[in-house]
Amino acid sequence: MIILSGEGYTLVWNDLGSEPIRYDWEVGTLLVPPNMIYHQHFNTGPTPARYLAFKQNGSPRNQDGVLLCFISRRLGGDQLDYADEQERVRAMFAEALARHGLAPRMAESYRKELETLPPKAA
Repeated sequence: MIILSGEGYTLVWNDLGSEPIRYDWEVGTLLVPPNMIYHQHFNTGPTPARYLAFKQNGSPRNQDGVLLCFISRRLGGDQLDYADEQERVRAMFAEALARHGLAPRMAESYRKELETLPPKAA
């Protein structure tokens, strides 16, 4: 992934129960998250972030050919929904935004997502 504009960071996890590793980025940064690892990108600057991502062709797909990374974990895929983010991830994002005098504006998105997601598996 090459950062074309903006500034922020990416979190990378081996598994979602572990402590994420943070990689800060700015224009021109090259990030290479390992294949099949959880990662999440956060734009923390006052301008939009744009990046160019290259994907490995061998990523797992479901029986319909859809990449598992595009399917909610609640439905058997690998996509971590906003509703399932750990609170520490949201707190880290809020702290990073505050350095630029900004605040998170995701509350409405979180609420709307919960309306359409199936319940978490027990």
